[in-house]
Amino acid sequence: MRFVRAAFTAILLGTYATLAQAVPPSSFKDCENCPEMIALPSGKFLMGASEKEVRAVKYVDASLPQHQVDIAYPFAIGRTEVTVEEFGAYVKETGAQVGGNCGIRLAEQGDFAFKYVGTLHPNSGKDVESPYVMFITDGSYIQPGLPVGAKQPAVCISRHEMSGYLDWLSRKTGKHYRFPTEAEWEYAYRANTKTISFWGDGFKKTCEYANFGDRKSGYQAGMAAPCAEKIRPLWSADAGSYKANPWGLYDMAGNVQELVEDCTHENYNGAPSDGSPWTEEGCLTFVTRGGDYELTQYNMRASDRLFMGHVEGPGNDDLIWPKEQSLDIRENLVGFRVAVSMDDTAWDRK
Repeated sequence: MRFVRAAFTAILLGTYATLAQAVPPSSFKDCENCPEMIALPSGKFLMGASEKEVRAVKYVDASLPQHQVDIAYPFAIGRTEVTVEEFGAYVKETGAQVGGNCGIRLAEQGDFAFKYVGTLHPNSGKDVESPYVMFITDGSYIQPGLPVGAKQPAVCISRHEMSGYLDWLSRKTGKHYRFPTEAEWEYAYRANTKTISFWGDGFKKTCEYANFGDRKSGYQAGMAAPCAEKIRPLWSADAGSYKANPWGLYDMAGNVQELVEDCTHENYNGAPSDGSPWTEEGCLTFVTRGGDYELTQYNMRASDRLFMGHVEGPGNDDLIWPKEQSLDIRENLVGFRVAVSMDDTAWDRK
């Protein structure tokens, strides 16, 4: 199993559109250590790459065809990605044993250039992602290969470990906490906007809204960046450090990729149109959304799709995780955001 990422790059020219005016939805917390949630209304939207995006951006096939999705039920989604502090509350209360092999993305320049903390995996360096990714055997949310604080997104967490956290939240609150579906995630990102990113059709303002591979990030993507972030974290930033989208959600673009419920598919042919997840039995590869701290500004688009999991084919040898351990893969690029349905009309409550 190799460290799996998909980075879609492109060249895009465009002008900025005015952000859609929206009344900020209400927020709530179901317990002291629970994530803050934003309650979203039901609604319809166009999911995937628009004709404008197809004309201007390469590598958007995975986001086609654009299709209407009708989310006819209210749901809530985390205001930010789950943080180290929030995940730590679960570990402390339950004594859950977490951590293990984790893929660490290394910077190419700057103070952290090719540096990491942890015990090197014996097969690290033999993977096709080398030397930009190394593997440690003792990675976890508090040991993600680089210095981490309580407010940064929790990463180096496997899908199994994320599911344990969601089960814990569900037991504590009496509600069904879960991963958002891919459609719910894009609906929340767009927040009634119809532009390529929720801040507009261009990228010169990306540094205001997203932690990505900017000009001074130390990552290869910076060569194509239109700006330099004022915050300038060396890797992930504290959750909520950048401007929110019109619905008050932070880091929907950048910081870390966010794992969703859906299995990976090559495109949207056959995708559900009601907000429910697109899953299949024995799924080994899952969609991630939002891009991360070392990717290009083009990965900050509403429609951009990435993935995490097992991939068959040349160069995908099981060097770190055998195929049967696909749900145990950890990366310090990937975290998650939680969701919960607000009534019995949602797909998970029927």
